[in-house]
Parts: sequence; C-alpha cells; structure tokens
Amino acid sequence: MKIAMTGATGHLGRLVAQALVRAGGAAQTSAIVRQPEKAANLAEAGVEVRYGDYDAPASLAEALRDVSALLFISSPERDDTIRLRQHRDVIGAAQAAGVRRIVYTSIAYAERGRLPLHRLHLGTEQAIRESGLAYTILRNAGYLDIVRFLGVREAAASGVLVSPPGDWTFNNAAREDLARATAAVLTEDGHEGRTYELTAPRVWRPRDLARAISAASGRRVVHRADPDMHGDIYRMLPLSETRLVSPDLERLAGGPLRTMRDEVNRIFGTA
Repeated sequence: MKIAMTGATGHLGRLVAQALVRAGGAAQTSAIVRQPEKAANLAEAGVEVRYGDYDAPASLAEALRDVSALLFISSPERDDTIRLRQHRDVIGAAQAAGVRRIVYTSIAYAERGRLPLHRLHLGTEQAIRESGLAYTILRNAGYLDIVRFLGVREAAASGVLVSPPGDWTFNNAAREDLARATAAVLTEDGHEGRTYELTAPRVWRPRDLARAISAASGRRVVHRADPDMHGDIYRMLPLSETRLVSPDLERLAGGPLRTMRDEVNRIFGTA
C-alpha cells in the first residue's frame, strides 16, 4: 500500500514520516512537498519526495499517482477562504488520482468550537465525507507546547504564575503522540469511516501548572489570578472545547502520553 502525505516538512508531518520510517514503511511512503529541497532528510531515510503545491492543483494530481492512502495535513494558509479552496482541490485531486482513503488532521470537538478555525475544519470534513472516498478524521487537540507560552520561566523566577481570572481548563497533546497515533491509523485496518478525538485523557489547570513548575525548578510557585492580565491564549481558550476528554489518542498511540508535567520538565532540563 502506497501512503502519501502532505505537509511532510511541517512539525507534525516530519514526526509522522519518522514514525512511518521506524515502522519499516519508508519504501511505501511519499512526501508531497512544495519545496523538495526541504525534505532532503526524508529522502535520505528512504521516503520518496514528490512535488505538490496546494495552489497548483495539477501538481497534486500528479503527486498522488499510485497512492492508496493520503494523509492530508491541513494547509498553513491564514486566509480561510483560500485555505478551504486549497483543501477542496486536494480532495478533488485525490478523487481524480484514484486514492482510496483520506486521513485528515482536523481539530478536537470541532462542532463545539466557535473560532473560524473550527468552521474551516468542519467544512473540510464535510467535503471529504461528500467525496465518496473512504476516510478517517483525526481531530487533534491543541499542541502541548502551548505550555511554553504561559510564562513558565517567569513564574519560576518570580514565584508566581499569573493568569486572568477564570476557571481555565487546558487539554493538549504532544505532536510526538499525535504522530504515533496517525502512523497507526495509516498502517492498520479498521479505521475507515471513523472520527477520533485525539485529546489527552485528563485536563489540567493553571494551579496544576504552578505545581509542576515548582517541582521542576525547585522553587515554590503559586498561581494567582490577575484582572489586569490579558493574552491571546486566554482570549481564545473559551472558544474551544477543552473540558471533554477522550481515550482515542492514548489507545491509538499505543501507550502513555506526554503530559503537561513532561513538557515543563523538558523546559527546565529535568526530563
């Protein structure tokens, strides 16, 4: 079975490609990239590199020749109108090339979210379902490295982790774990027609983060709400579903997942 993947030079795509190589699937994997020179390391590992550009539909059709399954990692385009058009072009190219199955990276609990990003992913999911192709939808949680943008080092230095007032709930997944789950879905049978919510099995809150910083840094850190604090993360958090959890990621990844504490330990070099 020939597996192709878009976005192979991105953070998640590289990890999926590496997981497929480790599983012995390099010879059956094609990386579809806009700049082949950036995929030299994948080529050295035995992955076939093919040129394909979201903005050049003809290149996508050629890149998908002889492909059985396509891992479709969503476009990085910021304009959602252009991005949805790109996504529909990928789906159309897959139909024209005779691809049998699409595995698409969506966003966790998309129906419950209120961001433009949720609408974009729901629109793409609908286009895939209407295409007639077999599919698997992987609804990825936000990435765990969000921890790095929450003032972790500043908290260790001051002894206080600050957030705006509110009952903030985080549910994030490491790219490494998402990559393992994705590779499993691509190489195993029985995932057709399924939609998986790839979240952590438990949530965490700022007070939990403060405790993790204390343990990793060796300094006492407490959490404090500050009404004068603002930030994009806290503005967007209520617009996504972060309270619900799912066992899908842990099951598909085949073992324990990286946690918020693991990420904090990585920041302080205590992993």
